[in-house]
Amino acid sequence: MVEPGAANRGTNNSSQAADKFVFWNGDGQIVPHLLFEFYSRNGIGKYYYDVDNWKITEPVIVKINCNIVSEVNVSFLIETAKNYIYECTEENGEAGPIIDSFHKNTSLFGSRNLQLLPTLQLDFLTDTRNEGYLYFQNLIVKVTAGSVTVHDYDEFDQYIWERSIIKLDFNEISEDELKEKCDFNTFLTDLSVVEDLEQSAARLKSLKSAIGYLIHRYKDGNTNQAIILMDIYVDGMPNGGSGKSLLITSIGKIRILAVIDGKKYDQKEWFALSSVGLDSEVLLFDDVKKDFNFEQLFPLTSGGMYVRRKYKDHIHIPHEKSPKIALTTNYAINGDSSSHRRRKFEFEVSTTYSADYSPRDKFGRNFFDDWSDNDWTLFYNTMIRCMQVYLSEGLVESVPISLKLTKLVNNTCEEFIEFVNHKLELNLQLDKKTLYESFASEYPEYKYQITQRKFTQWLRTWAEFKNYNFMEGHTGDTRYIIFSKRETP
Repeated sequence: MVEPGAANRGTNNSSQAADKFVFWNGDGQIVPHLLFEFYSRNGIGKYYYDVDNWKITEPVIVKINCNIVSEVNVSFLIETAKNYIYECTEENGEAGPIIDSFHKNTSLFGSRNLQLLPTLQLDFLTDTRNEGYLYFQNLIVKVTAGSVTVHDYDEFDQYIWERSIIKLDFNEISEDELKEKCDFNTFLTDLSVVEDLEQSAARLKSLKSAIGYLIHRYKDGNTNQAIILMDIYVDGMPNGGSGKSLLITSIGKIRILAVIDGKKYDQKEWFALSSVGLDSEVLLFDDVKKDFNFEQLFPLTSGGMYVRRKYKDHIHIPHEKSPKIALTTNYAINGDSSSHRRRKFEFEVSTTYSADYSPRDKFGRNFFDDWSDNDWTLFYNTMIRCMQVYLSEGLVESVPISLKLTKLVNNTCEEFIEFVNHKLELNLQLDKKTLYESFASEYPEYKYQITQRKFTQWLRTWAEFKNYNFMEGHTGDTRYIIFSKRETP
């Protein structure tokens, strides 16, 4: 391809440029090509996020300050030029004619003219297969499976998105101190705990690996799993208020998080992914509904993202630069095919917290809102340990707690499960029609929602869950079923 122009670092500030460069003539008239040269000198240009397909994608306008990059809009361009005019004419007071000319040339900022800005080739500092980076105010933290090292910004030639920088100085904390003093570390333990201590420890490692996966930004063709956080069912009902949303909020404190209402998501909607930005690192589908079609996300997990943005140019984000995906739900995600399984990492959140007992009740304050700088330091160190778990062991599967029950409820309903658990007997011929009518009589709201055929399918699904044999037959006009225990091999 014809290579876009080389990047300009834009290290000149306004005071330096004032003595050397102006973008208006002696009559105070704006000279267009000099205005764009002014922007170039100040590190402003256009950037193609998908360089390989730059001919068919729209660029975004960015500004570079040293090696920090931020996306900017037309208002920023106008304000930058206007302030510079006032700065250059502060002593002689001759801003008037130049500003008048500037107002008459606002067409310079139309989408076509902005394409005349220089094209910047930017090599960003990002995670690799075996390394992860976190950017703090004072330094950069490099994380590997076995080490955490700190570095000054000037040790790197690559660029960094401004929004990725955490507004806090970093200090490393020991593992023992984290276990003793970090509320967030305790919170993760609470989300993993079950009666069996050994299983609780394994679940905690699994949860930390999932967090580490989401905050580690490296992606290749094999990185296509969505992290799914779901409730454990208690007495046939999902345990709302379990801490899923708070956990995902924590991801947004360390990586740039885009959120989509899972109940409303429709891939056919024109602006369905409009909340995704160039620098988005994690994409959350929050609180997806019971019948959510996970196949909608297949293209997003294994391919790139085409993002249509309101009032902005549309962008294509290639797979390796696109955000990782997470879902929260009160239910299970349907689909057990190999395509589904290789794209899902499911974790059931323990019942420590609920609508009646929140982390605030336990810790006496709101997470994040009421934290001191020391609390934040403990938090970020805990997240770094999570990344190390992932870099060391990959995604660690956990033993399901009530996942099979959750999926059973997802494919039937709570009322049906209550009915069959109390009404059905083993090793008896049960009239299918009589069973169906009995269910419809006990739960009349389902009389017109499910057919006899669907009810029979639910019975078959329940038998599979219980590991029962399911035999159908008929005697005359009576169609019956028999449930029996399967013999163990």
